[in-house]
Formats: sequence, structure tokens, C-alpha cells
Amino acid sequence: MDRRTFLKLAGMGSLAFASACTLENEKNLYSLVRLEDDMTPGRASWYASTCRQCPAGCGVLAKNREGRVIKLEGNPLHPINSGKLCIRGQAALQEIYHPDRLKKPRIRENNTWKTIGYDRALALVAEKTKAAAAKGENRVRMVTQIEGGMRMDVFKKALAAANSTELLVFEPFSFEKIRAANQQVFGVNAIGSWKIREADLLVGFGADFCETWLSPVEYARQFKTMHAWQGAAKGRFFHVSPWRGITGANADCWLSCAPGTEAAICLGLIRRVMEQNPPRNIPDRTAKAIRAASDPFDDNQVTAMSGINPDAWQRLAAAISEAENPLVLGGPTTAADACDVQTEFAVNLLNYLLDPGLGKMDFTRPHRVQKAASHLQILDFFDHIGAQAPDVVLLNQINPVYALGPEIKERLEQTDAFVVSFSNFMDETAQCADLVFPTSLALESWDEYSAYPDLLSLCQPAMKPLHGAPCITDVFLQVAPDAAQNTANAKEALLSHVQQNYPVSDTRTWMQAVRKGGLFDLPRSKQAHEKPRLQEPGFAKWLTRISVSGNEQNLSFAALPSVRFFDGRAADLPWACEIPDPVTQVAWQSPVLVHPDTGASLGIGHEDVVRIRTAHGQIQAPVYETSDIHPGVMGLYAGQGHTAGGRYAKGQGANAFLLFSVKSGFAADIAVCQTGALEVEKTGQKQKLAATAGSMDPHGRKIALTVAADDLAKPAKEKKHGLAMHDFPLTLPLPGGYDKHRDFYPPHDHEDYRWAMVVDLDRCIGCSACAAACYAENNLGVAGEEQIINGREMSWIHIERYWQIDDPENSVFLPMLCQHCDNAPCESVCPVYAPHHSKEGLNNQIYNRCIGTRFCAQNCPYKVRRFNWFDWKWPEPLNLQLNPDVTVRSKGVMEKCSFCVQRIKAAHGRAKDENRKIRDGEVTPACVQTCPTDALVFGSLMDEHSRVSQMVRDRRAYQVMGYLNTKPAVIYLKKVVHKDGAI
Repeated sequence: MDRRTFLKLAGMGSLAFASACTLENEKNLYSLVRLEDDMTPGRASWYASTCRQCPAGCGVLAKNREGRVIKLEGNPLHPINSGKLCIRGQAALQEIYHPDRLKKPRIRENNTWKTIGYDRALALVAEKTKAAAAKGENRVRMVTQIEGGMRMDVFKKALAAANSTELLVFEPFSFEKIRAANQQVFGVNAIGSWKIREADLLVGFGADFCETWLSPVEYARQFKTMHAWQGAAKGRFFHVSPWRGITGANADCWLSCAPGTEAAICLGLIRRVMEQNPPRNIPDRTAKAIRAASDPFDDNQVTAMSGINPDAWQRLAAAISEAENPLVLGGPTTAADACDVQTEFAVNLLNYLLDPGLGKMDFTRPHRVQKAASHLQILDFFDHIGAQAPDVVLLNQINPVYALGPEIKERLEQTDAFVVSFSNFMDETAQCADLVFPTSLALESWDEYSAYPDLLSLCQPAMKPLHGAPCITDVFLQVAPDAAQNTANAKEALLSHVQQNYPVSDTRTWMQAVRKGGLFDLPRSKQAHEKPRLQEPGFAKWLTRISVSGNEQNLSFAALPSVRFFDGRAADLPWACEIPDPVTQVAWQSPVLVHPDTGASLGIGHEDVVRIRTAHGQIQAPVYETSDIHPGVMGLYAGQGHTAGGRYAKGQGANAFLLFSVKSGFAADIAVCQTGALEVEKTGQKQKLAATAGSMDPHGRKIALTVAADDLAKPAKEKKHGLAMHDFPLTLPLPGGYDKHRDFYPPHDHEDYRWAMVVDLDRCIGCSACAAACYAENNLGVAGEEQIINGREMSWIHIERYWQIDDPENSVFLPMLCQHCDNAPCESVCPVYAPHHSKEGLNNQIYNRCIGTRFCAQNCPYKVRRFNWFDWKWPEPLNLQLNPDVTVRSKGVMEKCSFCVQRIKAAHGRAKDENRKIRDGEVTPACVQTCPTDALVFGSLMDEHSRVSQMVRDRRAYQVMGYLNTKPAVIYLKKVVHKDGAI
């Protein structure tokens, strides 16, 4: 065979081999020939915007890689959240890439849904509104979620052009009881902001400021400013409520009370204040009315009615008397009955008596949520679309069918109006519409949302609309006649609005505002609310209406605030479902919380499925027995139980709102939620709970530790070190932490850095924002309900809840992650050396070396290593959320926390380019970055000036199960608690 023939045959063979090996789903690499001006392949671009997951309006930074947003972080310049985000803010990224997000509008034809184009949908809305406007006034009516000033102006102009004036704002959590109480007591029809950080004593009557109340990230930060150990003292916090959620679990003392008795407890405190330290210059008539209303509520009456512990009551009353700067907060976010409204009134009065100047209530800085209409107005709106049907009903990003019950569904189905739902999902309300019109999200649009009047918070498109949906501002600019609007698109409308209302007069100022995310610390409006005053003429009228009998029902129901789902809008985000509730440690499900005494009286037990009925509806849920709820109360976290929507929300859990009926109550213009008599039926079924917790009892082990504030105030005593559990010394993962009399292995040699983390348990509130940030940053797989029941959760960091060793009535939240031990038990047992100790102290996991023996998980005392039982799937386009800097792990591989090694490597690159070492604070893992209370700190122990090096010298420093001598690099600071003598 000659050379030419050989080459021919070899070439033919190569082609045949290559053809046979071609994959069915061929993947190609494409170069970005035409790049956007602000895009560099392989390098992230950051865009400042505003979170719209709730009305709080936190500032965010959106990380864009190759045209897609892959991570959200808090904007450190934004005054509301100061660079932090909650669990819902982190999970908001998944709304963009949700596999069930509508890609095109849908129209109902012959009771079936048909997909149409955006041009036709836009023309249809314009045609319908124009025809309705020609018939007369208010033939087009609209209800919207709370929006920024620019968009609201566009809506109003469009409605005016359609010969209509009514525009209502609907928020399921509108806090109208706070606004009503402020109006009646202080003459201010507003929801002011609270200066929690300035208080030395905080008393809450259910206000869940760590979960959903008004602005949770902002108030959680303020709370820990006053309540965390400052080196000499810390504030005190009492929580009065029938249940204990995250906020109550962070209290120094939880007063478990019967539902409906909070106002009586507050009046008991008012009685104490009037007896011991009445304010000066109070009018005699007012003082007489206060005494007349509060006199019946002596100590015996209060404790007998409410069922609170008499000793705890005395501690609370004494703390109120001794405090120099007390602040009292009202009731919870969720459904309010008449007693909750009364409580808000009494709380306002108590705040006035404690501080007549109301220095910690700021009505010049009201929350934007106050613009929401009352629930009675919303109900009246839907009542009238049936009786006095308009021609067109426009609903913008709201789901009243879910939040207000089946009556709204009936009204929407019975009306002759053409109903348009601007929604990105086929939720319960969209199912009742004639046209479902998806629009671009906040991270895909130009907009502004300013939660306070003294700031401007901008939204800008951090990426192009994924499915090409138009901005709703552009929709209304095109629907309205040209004469009604003076701008062509959303960006022009935003710029015009900003120039008219804010100090932006040139391009430079505008670009700086866009870059920063807005304008902050603006001067207060000249039309700000005047200083509040006690409304004496109508004072006694509502004061005498406060009930003295409490709740007469033997069994009552409560909708509990959920840090994960808010009002239900986050129930379709898989991270929010996957991360367990910090209090119950249950993921995916919504069990009904029942006290063991109540369960015994009803003949139901843990994991029994029960059916709960009221006159308004029924739900079915498994039982979760807990002492975190008052006997006689059944509680269900709000937000789940959807009958429509995306795959992660539909059919998951139960809807607490179904058991309530919204009626006019305490005052004619205040809505209250009523359940009436409760019927509980045991179905005979059992449902295994998707709980990630083992025992909350630490069984005396050195896990979640506390220390009394009084003990810290005393000089430190020199401890005698030994090898037992409680006398084993703090052994830092440095050469100085090794002792030849104690250690078999020699110390590691670390090069330049020894990375470590400090977790301050006195600052951790258990909100799980860190867990959500870890999911987003590190491409963690979502296991789902079934696999979590099988014990196969994939979280790298999770919040564990333990009862305090010396005070089992109270608990400690403990973030648990890989401890990056210097004597790592996982490293010594792996047959292929997949767990690897790096030169900088990290316990690395080499994925392509791991063969899945799981010896490391067996040998890890902290149980923080996760095994991939499956190749976890991200339904398209959820795969677009993945971080390209992190490997997606495959089936059979062990994984765990890496201290976000990709961020460490990025910092190394910057430092190398600038010929320097990494600075302290330059590396911030995702969990550290998002923590609202700064409970987590990261740095190098080899830098003696770093924050972690200084913090590990704190008297409170310890290592979880440090007596095992693994020398963890995660150092915990004990939670500081007030003992009885300190209170």
C-alpha cells in the first residue's frame, strides 16, 4: 500500500469514527462577534436596581454574565438594606428564569386558552379601552400592586384618557390597622417608620419585623443594633404573642398569650405606667379617660385573661418601668381580627405615655405601603364589577383570588367586563381573566420604586427581557392616546419623572444616580406630616370599646407570617420552598402548628393529617406538634396552598387565607378577618414531614452555647484547660493551636492565608438568607419534597435551632456549614484523597477525584457533606441562573461548603495584578455578604489585624464540639442572654 492510499483510508476511517460518535444533542461553541458596550466575556457586569419581592424596596446589585443575570446581592449604598438581602430577595432571581413563566400572552376563546402575539394583545387592550371610554365615565377600572411614582402617574394618565379616574392599589398585607390607629390616636393618616435602634427596651405584640413586617431587612438590622452584645451591654426584647416565629424566638422573653388578649395586656402595662410614672402635662380629661379604661386590668385580671406566665408578666412590667428609651410595636403582618386592631390602638397610647414626644416614631418618613387601599375598598371594587359591571377591568400583578378567597373568583367569572391580568404566571386570578398579558420584570425594565419619600431608588434593565415581554409602562404609554402622554417609552417617562421630582438636572447627575441605584438622603418633603398629637376629643370613644373578655372561642386559628413566602408571591420560587422554615425546620410543606395539650384534647398527634373547617372554607394539612404556639390555637404559615400557578406552588401546602372572611369590624372603615367557629376532623391519614432537623435538644453537648450578660460584665476568670467537653480549650487552626501533649498530627503549614469564619450567635436571627445566597452562588441542586423526606437535602449551610442548655424555654439559631477543620476527619478516611487540605487551610473537595464512597460523610461529626444521589436537573430556562464560575456536580459526587473558593480565587487575581496581598474584607462569601445582621465575618487568621483574628480573642469564642479536636476554622461567639436577675 502506497502512502497516498494509506492517507485516504485513514481519513475515511477518521470521518466514519467522528460521525459515529456525534451526539444526538450536539453542542457548539459560538463566539460573541458583536458585544454589548458594557459586556466583557468572562467578566461580570453589575447593575444597581431595586428588589420588588415586597413593598420594602431594598436596593440590589444584579450580576450579569454574558447577558444573563446569575446573582443578586444587596446594594451597600442603599440606606434601606445597606447591602443585605433576605431569603426572598435572593430567590427573586428565579422569577426571571422560571420554567412556567409565560412567554406570550394568552386569550380565552371558547373556554380554552390560546397563545397570541404581543402586538395583537396590545391592540386588543387598546381597542377594548377605547370602546369602553366612549360609553361614559369609569367604564375602565384598574387595581394594581404597589408601584413607584412614575408608573403610577402613567397609569393615572392612561385611565384619565380612557375617561376613568379610579385606580386602586392592592396589597394583601396593607397594614391598614396601623394606619387607622395612627389616624385615630395621633391624627396622622400614615404608616410612619420606627427607630428601633434607639431603644433600650423593645416590646412587641406580634410584630414580625424579622420576617415580613413592613421592612424586614431594615428592621432586623436595627434590632440587632440595639439588641446585640456591644461589649458592655445589650438591649432587651419582650415578645407578646400566641405564637413564636423567628421574631419571637429572638426575644429575651416570649409571653405566650391567648389570642385576642394582647390589647388587655397592653392596657395592663398602661395601668402600671399611670400608677408609677404618669407623663407630665397630660390633660386631666385625657388622664381620667386612660385610668377609667385601664383600671380593670390589674395584674390578676391580665394574667387570668391572657394565660401568660405571672412571673414573665412581672418581668415585663418591671422592664417597662426601668427602661429609659422603651419602644412598643403592634401586631403581626398577617390577617387581623378586631382584637388586633384594638391592640394597635392601645400600643399607640402606651408609646405616647412612655414618650410623649414620640421620638422613635417618624411620620416624616412613611412607608410607601400606606398607599395601598383598604381591604374593604378592594372588596367593594370586586362587588361592583358584578352589579355595576364596567367594560374593562385591568389587574396588574395581583392575585386577589388567592388572598381574598373564592368570592373574588365568583365576581370575576360572573362579570361581563373584559378582564385583563398583567401577570407572568397562570395564577388563580389569571385563570379568571379573559386576557393574560405577561410583562417584563423589574430586572428587565426601567422604573423607580422609592419606599420612602426622602430617597429615589431606581430600577434598570440588568438584562434584556428573557421572553421579549414589554414593560407595562410601555404598554400603557401605547394604549393611551398620544395627547395623554408626553413620553415615548418607559426610560423617557422615568427620566421625565425624575427631573420633575428630584434634583437631577443634567446627564452627569442622572448617570451617577443610575450607577449608585438612586439618590439617597434627599431632604424631607415640605409637605411631610405634621407632628402627631394625641387626639383628645375622640380619644375615649375607641378606648372604651376595647374588649375585656378576650377571645371567647375554645379553639382559634391564626395565619402565621412566613419569612419564605410572604403573602404567597414567593411560593413558586424553588429556593424558598427548598430551604426549611427556620422555626419548624420543615421544607416544602405547610403543616398546622398545634400545642401538645391541644393535640391531646383533640385526639390528634404529630404528622396526623387533619381537616379544618370554618364557615368560609376548609383546608387539609399535617400536624406539627410544638410548644411554640399557645394552647387552643392552631396556626398555619401563610403563602402556600395555590391551586394554580407554576409547578413549585400549585398543589403544595395549604392556603391559610381560605378560612377567613374579611368584614367591616372595630370601626366602619377598618377591615377585620374572622374565622368563626372552628371544626377539626382527623382524616385518619399520616403525612411524613419534610423536616431537616434532628433533635432540638443539644443533650448538654457543646453545640449552641449561651452566656449571661451579667457574667460578661464581670472580670474574666482564668480557666483550667483539660481534655473533657467543657474544659477543652479553643484550639485555633494555626500552629499555636497544636500541643504535643494533645495532638498526634503535626500542624499544617499555611501560605500567606488561613481562611476562617466567625459566627456571632448573638446576631444571628435565623432568617436563612445565608442559605438562599449559597444556593444562588454555588449551583446547589433542588432536591424536592420527596428527597428531603428521604434525608437527601443539598444545602451547604443551614440554620439549626437548639433549645438553650440552661433555659429550655428559649432557643438559639446556629448556622452550620463545613467547619474547614485543620484536623479534618473527612480527609483521613477518603481512599482517593478527594477531601484535600489546601495551602490556605480550605478543606477542598476535588470533584473529579471523588468516587462516592461516602466515608467522609460518615466520619464528619458535623454532618455537613452532601452526596449527589442524582444528576440534579434545572428545568429550562432555570439552567440560565447557574454561576459559570462554579462546577455543576454530577451523580455520585460528594459536595459541601467551599467558603466560596471562586471568590477567593478572584481576589487572588486582583491582588496579583496589583502586586499585593488580599486585603481584609476583600473576600466575602455569599452567606457573609447577604446576612442582614452581620452575624457572619470572614477573613484570614494569619492576619493579626483582621476582624476574624480580633473576634476569636473574644471571651465568647468557642468551637462547636471543639473537644473532638478537629480544630474547626468556623469559630462561634456565644449568644448573650439576660437572666432573671438582669431583667
